[in-house]
Amino acid sequence: MRSARTRSLRRSPPTRFGAGQAGITLVELLVSMVITVIVTALILTVYFALTSSFSYSAKSSTAREQARLAVGRMTREIRDAEAVTSIDECAVRRARQRWIAVYTTFNESGNDDPYMTPHLVAYRLYGDKEIWRFEDVNGDGTISGFEMNPSPDDSFDAGEKTAGEGASLVVRNVVNYDPTTSPQPPLFLYSFVDDSGQLVTSSYVYYTTNRVRILNVQIHVLVDLNPGHSPVYADLQTSAQLRNQRLQ
Repeated sequence: MRSARTRSLRRSPPTRFGAGQAGITLVELLVSMVITVIVTALILTVYFALTSSFSYSAKSSTAREQARLAVGRMTREIRDAEAVTSIDECAVRRARQRWIAVYTTFNESGNDDPYMTPHLVAYRLYGDKEIWRFEDVNGDGTISGFEMNPSPDDSFDAGEKTAGEGASLVVRNVVNYDPTTSPQPPLFLYSFVDDSGQLVTSSYVYYTTNRVRILNVQIHVLVDLNPGHSPVYADLQTSAQLRNQRLQ
């Protein structure tokens, strides 16, 4: 007599191998892969956008702070400008729209002495959008390697950056008066009293008789915080009143 197990197996219908096991179809697999790719792309897009935004914020913040420090230093040195009686020079040696040269004792050791001789300091904006500072380190009344009488007034030799006495980079990406585009505001604007006693404002002041009457220097630094892309400007403006200047 055959066992009940044998009879049960004979009555069961034949099945294929693996039938009844859990699994996914090819379509479900493809759909899952597409969803994974989309989610990954979204995550990467957000990541790169946040990284780019952080990088721009950091760079623009640094550029803005450097511009503020540059304007602050220029303002203090110009404000403290004073005449040098020993060589009969007024406080402002040169007054141009893209550069200025003054005699000052600001931040110098012993400047509490009223008889201290001021030293010559110059700021100049070059065509590559950089402002550089120069100074008379040797104390001989001149700045070696620096052209004090360029012709024309706004044509400068970039070699001064390495040859100029006391040369130091102040700030980059300054777009004031970029000749390749539309004219921008002058870096320096001067207010002085003319021969008739009228207050005049100009970006150029020639001759000692006029420079000695300069009462105020307006400083306007326009910095591009996003160079190479859509421009984003930091517009810094201030003025320095020459408190040591005396009318003659």
